[in-house]
Order: sequence, then C-alpha cells, then structure tokens
Amino acid sequence: MKGGVMSERVMRHAAAGVVAALLAAPVSAAPAQPGPNGGTDVQRVLQAVQSIGPATLKQSEDGPRITAEAGRGPIGYAVVFSGCDAAGRSCTHMVLEVLWRDLALDDAARWNREWRAGRAYMDGDLLVLDHWVSLGGGMSDESLNELMAWWSALMEAARAQFYE
Repeated sequence: MKGGVMSERVMRHAAAGVVAALLAAPVSAAPAQPGPNGGTDVQRVLQAVQSIGPATLKQSEDGPRITAEAGRGPIGYAVVFSGCDAAGRSCTHMVLEVLWRDLALDDAARWNREWRAGRAYMDGDLLVLDHWVSLGGGMSDESLNELMAWWSALMEAARAQFYE
C-alpha cells in the first residue's frame, strides 16, 4: 500500500481470489429450505415456549394466545398470534410480550435508551416489553428455539435492570 491506497495489482489479485472461491463452491439444485415452519404453527411455538418453562395455550376472540409465568419480578409473559388459520397454523405474526408491575415511565424510557431489543411502554400501571416477529417467510424450528432462548435471556436482563 502506498499512501493508504491499495495498489491496483493487489486489488486485482484479491478480486481474482474471491471469484475463484465463488466458482469452486458447490452449487445446489435448489435453495436451502428453512425446515418446518415452526414459527407459523401455534402448537410448535407452544413446545418452544415450554422448553423455557410452563405455558398454556388459550383461544381468545383475537386468536391463539400462549401465556406463561415469567418468574420473579414480572407478572408473566405471553405470545400473541395474528393471521392464523382455523387450525392455528400459517400465522403471519406473533408478538412476545412481558408485563411488569411497580415500574414507571422512566423505567420504560431507560430500557428504550439502553437496549435495541424489544420495545418498552406503559399500559396503564403496567410496563410492557414486547417484540414483534413477522412470520410471513416462515421460521425454522432452530430459529424458533433460538428466538425463545433469546427472549428468555432478554426477560432476565430486563428483570435485572428493573429490580436489582
């Protein structure tokens, strides 16, 4: 390099290496499939939620809803679905939400300033932390399990921030 600029010869050599690597990569006949669309199936989401603790599935007027106890601090959490068919499949969206008591608008504002995960707001005297998930493209079982593990860790981080 001369004066902070890469020489043309080095750039061409690097570009040739990238092209060669791409040409040598195996080509599949079809794009990789994400696997079963676990995230779009309410029963599969219930199983994933139950992997982090007890949960129940209820049918409300608005559609399927999974509720669970979240442990110390929060009242509990829910997974609320929308756009599902009558069998509770092919859901287009879900929202993970946890409700907290004895908190204030300042707590929600602090969460939103310090975290880029979820959204905190006040609903009456409860602080709500939620995270919307689009299921339009489906979600593999692996991604669903990772989402539930992330959500569990996020609830623990919120509990620590709000109550410790």
